[in-house]
Amino acid sequence: MSDFYLLTKPQCPLCDKALTELHGLTLEQPIRLHWVDITQQPELQDEYALLVPVLVRAKDDAELRWPFNNQLMEFVTA
Repeated sequence: MSDFYLLTKPQCPLCDKALTELHGLTLEQPIRLHWVDITQQPELQDEYALLVPVLVRAKDDAELRWPFNNQLMEFVTA
């Protein structure tokens, strides 16, 4: 099972859309998704405040920034 981190912040409609897209994927192998509130970590807030939602793949720290478009499935299954 692969781990991913969804960088978010409170009251973020785009973050909700990103989560909906992730839940809508039909995957052969499940993923473990961690929800990370960037407002709880100043270094993340500084770096990602205007970029969320961002999906981070744990195995290589690769980032997929919003909008995910048709890249989401490839990113999650890579």
